[in-house]
Amino acid sequence: MNINNNVTNQLPFLLLFLVTLGMFTNDTQGVLNVSAALLFIYTLYSIFKYKINIKNDLITLIKNRKILFLFGAWGLLCAVIFTYPSFTHEAVKEFFNDWRYIVIITLFLIVFKKEMSKSNKTIIYALIATLAFTIFIIPILKQFKNSQLPLYLQLRYGFAHYMTLLFPFTFSAVFLFKKILLKLLMLTLSACAFLFLLYTGSRGGALAVVIEAFMILCLLSANYKKFLINIISLGVLAVAIVFTSYHYIPQVKNKINQSLYSESLTSYRDNIIETRYPIFTQSLANQLTGVGYGSVAYNQFLNDKKADKSVGEFSKEKNIFVYFNDEPFFLNIIYNIGFIGLVLFLSAFFINMKDLLKDIRKGKNILNIGIFVSSIGYFLVYCLFEFIFLDIFILYNILTAILIKKCLSN
Repeated sequence: MNINNNVTNQLPFLLLFLVTLGMFTNDTQGVLNVSAALLFIYTLYSIFKYKINIKNDLITLIKNRKILFLFGAWGLLCAVIFTYPSFTHEAVKEFFNDWRYIVIITLFLIVFKKEMSKSNKTIIYALIATLAFTIFIIPILKQFKNSQLPLYLQLRYGFAHYMTLLFPFTFSAVFLFKKILLKLLMLTLSACAFLFLLYTGSRGGALAVVIEAFMILCLLSANYKKFLINIISLGVLAVAIVFTSYHYIPQVKNKINQSLYSESLTSYRDNIIETRYPIFTQSLANQLTGVGYGSVAYNQFLNDKKADKSVGEFSKEKNIFVYFNDEPFFLNIIYNIGFIGLVLFLSAFFINMKDLLKDIRKGKNILNIGIFVSSIGYFLVYCLFEFIFLDIFILYNILTAILIKKCLSN
């Protein structure tokens, strides 16, 4: 009987672990969908069985994250009303995709708010395990897929951005875990993450991780002497990894040479911005509300406006020219939901960072350090080079409010 009760008590946290893993990796959609559905059913079951009233906690959460939910409401309004003609259904679907797993995790954290410490640890371990899974298992799984792209490009386009999110949780664990063996394991995983990004050729990802590592040393070094020792040690390790990979991994050598000799340093992004941004700003309505939530109308809009076709290719399958969407994230927000959406996004971002900073001053832990540092590395550094996803931004806000700020009513 005790064994059955123990399994039942652990099940929701195992599902939370799997949902977290699925949200921070590609090619795990099946695991994510099944675990999210089971977690949702279990949460609803708990609500009805134990007659849990979640209304007050939901109201409290919304009040404490007004700007975030206002941002969400604006995104939905843009999807329904302001999306480019004939793309409304796709825009609403994208909005649903951004919020569906967040809603499930939020309901779970509210229902099981008495087990916040356990939820906290589950999410931390899931994020670290996801980094290891991405580095060591995903490349093997990719061998069974018939992709025309070489492995390093598959990993760059599908996983490099996740590495910038997961790295801070793993590297901060080097300083915050107590056992020496665990510290060494976390350091090894962190070094592998950096090597992974070099292998994929993601310059934005590698830069983000370097900045994240520097920030973590600033936050977690005990004193100036320790900081200098740590930064010299980290610098030596990073140089050794770059030097070795430069000589033994061809694409790393090509990417470094490309950067050193300024060959296609911007990967044509300057041309993309110069030729497309003026088109999106021709109309005041487009500037304020964008042309379609989730970039669903991006390609059609540019085709209709006869934008420059120097960066893209004609798709026989779709019978239309496909423009490569490589603009920085902040421009994508303007294109999708306008300057109003950008202002709301930045407001929600800085409110969340302020709350995290307050919590870090009270006490440093892997979750508050990880979210704070990866928010900067991902949203302020990596997004200057690549398009990123809003669901992680929404999740970070919710986790900060519930697990760190603990805004739920008693």
